[in-house]
Amino acid sequence: MSERRRHTPAGQWEQALIDAYYDYRYRQVLDPLYDQFQRWHAGHLTHADLDQAIHEAHKENQTLYRLFTEKRDWLVRIIQMDSDWFDPWLANHPPPPGIELVPRLTRGG
Repeated sequence: MSERRRHTPAGQWEQALIDAYYDYRYRQVLDPLYDQFQRWHAGHLTHADLDQAIHEAHKENQTLYRLFTEKRDWLVRIIQMDSDWFDPWLANHPPPPGIELVPRLTRGG
């Protein structure tokens, strides 16, 4: 995105979308890992169990890294396709003029 576009309402909306989705997706990976650390700390998991949890979280983190280093236009469209997350977010963050939303498929049609 050009530096000039970053300061437009459309650019700011896109950045807010990316930031919110980034937080959502990383919480999906890191919150369970945090819980595993807590369980390990309390003596309910072995070192091997925790090591496995770290390994799995690392693999998921690599996938997210690849997603969030894609081209911005593509990333914005991909985020919109996660309707379970995007639709509620969109209800509280209507797009400004100049934003073209991904067309929605209708059920049964």
